[in-house]
Amino acid sequence: MDIYNGPGYGIARILIEDSDSNYNYVVWCTDTKECAVIDPIDPITILNFIRDNGLMVKYVINTHCHPDHISGNDPILKVSLTMISKALIHPLGEELIGTRYDFVNEGDVIKVGNLEIKVIYTPGHCPEHISLILDNNVFVGDTVFLSGCGNTKHRGVVEDLYQSVARIRELPNDYRMFVGHDYAVDNLKFALDLEPGNENAKKKLEEVETTISENIEIPPSTIGEEKLYNPFMRYDVEEVVQEIKKRVPDLDTNDPGAIFKAIRELKNEWTS
Repeated sequence: MDIYNGPGYGIARILIEDSDSNYNYVVWCTDTKECAVIDPIDPITILNFIRDNGLMVKYVINTHCHPDHISGNDPILKVSLTMISKALIHPLGEELIGTRYDFVNEGDVIKVGNLEIKVIYTPGHCPEHISLILDNNVFVGDTVFLSGCGNTKHRGVVEDLYQSVARIRELPNDYRMFVGHDYAVDNLKFALDLEPGNENAKKKLEEVETTISENIEIPPSTIGEEKLYNPFMRYDVEEVVQEIKKRVPDLDTNDPGAIFKAIRELKNEWTS
């Protein structure tokens, strides 16, 4: 677990053992002690943290309704300190969730104590996917990862994913990116397979591998950093386009969405 602090808030990032390298998050208002839990899969660890820090759960927020992002909802809400606590989801996730819930959508603001968390709609990995912005932090769920992006195997649409990644790419460069899973090593190796000469990707992979060897959590990247080595944010960089063209000869290099789709398909088939 690692903690990140900002003006009036704290963020706990928890890498869950015995999972698909899932991250869970607790975001709290330092003034009121109200908190939101994002994408819980390990309710025991989360509830212990909440208890030890004197926090009160106002919301569980699910970026999307895949089982590994909602399975901890009910245990957390059942023991929360107030019966008004509920899960917040996009309306397209209604049939996939069983706990007490309410809907949020593009442009909504979720208030947790004195905090305001903005909702943006980022479909593609699945139809109901949202991302969350707090200060200069963006919780992107499974839309984007460090040097990667989500797949479209479970109700996903790659054209929508392209639009969502393009939108996240347009956020300020200093925005810190909190992701749903840690796939950093494989993602960076794939990035280097596409761009062997990308010194930023080489440096980042070295940093990540050193961090792991020292048993330290990999710190969140920023939007600006991702633009330097994440192939799914580099679909309009000439070196990437030309490499994809070699592998997909009939590719329309004037269509960035088609280039993104080709990168996603190559990643689907790629093995390290």
